[in-house]
Amino acid sequence: MNIKISDITDTLTSVEILKNLDIAIIEDIATHIDTDTFTRGELLVEHGQPGERLFFIFGGRVEVINPTHNDFLQNSVTLTRGDVIGEISLLVNTSYTADIIAQAQTTVLYLNRDHFNYLVKKYRIFAEVLSNLITSRMGQSGGINKVGRYELLGKLGQGSMSTVFNAFDCELEREVAIKMLKYHLAFDADFIERFEREAKVIASLNHPNIVNVYEIVAEYSTRFIVMEKLPGQNLSVVQKNNGAFSLSDTRMILSQLAEALQYAHNHGDQGIVHRDIKPSNIVLDQSGKIKLTDFGVAGPPRDQDINIEGTPSYLAPEIINGEAVDYRADIYALGVTAFHMLSGKLPFSAPTLSDLLRMQINQEAPDIVKICPEIDDAMATFIQNSMSKNRDQRDSEWEHIRKILSPQPIINNNSVEDQDICLVLHLQNTSSKKTKRLLAALHQLLQDEQQVYSIEMPGSEKE
Repeated sequence: MNIKISDITDTLTSVEILKNLDIAIIEDIATHIDTDTFTRGELLVEHGQPGERLFFIFGGRVEVINPTHNDFLQNSVTLTRGDVIGEISLLVNTSYTADIIAQAQTTVLYLNRDHFNYLVKKYRIFAEVLSNLITSRMGQSGGINKVGRYELLGKLGQGSMSTVFNAFDCELEREVAIKMLKYHLAFDADFIERFEREAKVIASLNHPNIVNVYEIVAEYSTRFIVMEKLPGQNLSVVQKNNGAFSLSDTRMILSQLAEALQYAHNHGDQGIVHRDIKPSNIVLDQSGKIKLTDFGVAGPPRDQDINIEGTPSYLAPEIINGEAVDYRADIYALGVTAFHMLSGKLPFSAPTLSDLLRMQINQEAPDIVKICPEIDDAMATFIQNSMSKNRDQRDSEWEHIRKILSPQPIINNNSVEDQDICLVLHLQNTSSKKTKRLLAALHQLLQDEQQVYSIEMPGSEKE
């Protein structure tokens, strides 16, 4: 039966899972469609056969018969024009789970596996549609409820690269978090090759400020990262709820982050570069401890001919330019993160991805001091230096970076001793006379408490 491309396109536009696709993409899908016709009573799909086709009903009707726990009882449903058959089996590379029988002469449109895989790789949005379809079935009654040995308990959240599920480890009897890579990554051969190569090294990372990864599971045509379930919230959520971070909180967080990155960059033979440092990948608990997540998960956002890894606002220029990437790209992103935490703003913003990337390459970052005048010189210098367009000009000595970012203040280049407590007092809208009176009262209080102390003021000697 010869069917016009325009008729195939019209049918595809009525399909629920394709309704948000651009018409140009649907027209391209239509050119890869094959057709088949079945007589009444004929099997389109047999339970247990490998899932090799994604069907769209063009005309007629079919009955889907699902075997139940009781071999003598069956649940069935009738499907007609525009309904879809076999999408899950084809996508996750499993056998069909039902018998599908034509109830009248039925014509179907279908994508075979080769055409299906080609289109998923070509169109990220098509892959995202399928990712959403799978995740809607995961952790649901009658859906996909297990990954490896882990029972899915429900969805925790999702981002552009992955979807996170709450799960239970049946062997070790503990809750875990499972991150499912979305299909635009899973069908990207170059990304998966690198991910598989780094997976074992990522799982071997053992640092108090890096999330523990237990294993990588390959199922349902994608990869699942099984990791510890973290208490707390990521910094993006914290900042959205509470506004910009204070300087002291920023130091407390970044000093831990620097320790984690130094460990990762020195781990193994070549070290591990995170590639996607940003607030949403940093989880903060109630005690102030942070954990860095998503090592090796930075994927390729696309804009016409641009193919880059990471989150655009935090990208180092060398990544955008397609140059070899080393740990200094993480230092750049660390500087952007510091800028964002302190100011509540990103250093660069633009209406399009292409414009944003051009700014990242060519435009110097705003002066953080003009936005946050209370910032100290050391932090301001670090932010400016770390966002240098030339990576050779960035401070790449981790010991020095950690000293700058330390929550322990540095006064007159002398670090405060471990057993000491340093109090930094900022007095605003006050006079010299009032300041002297306040300091005299502070002197008296410290003397009454028999406290050994010193008071330093900029440009003055110790008192």
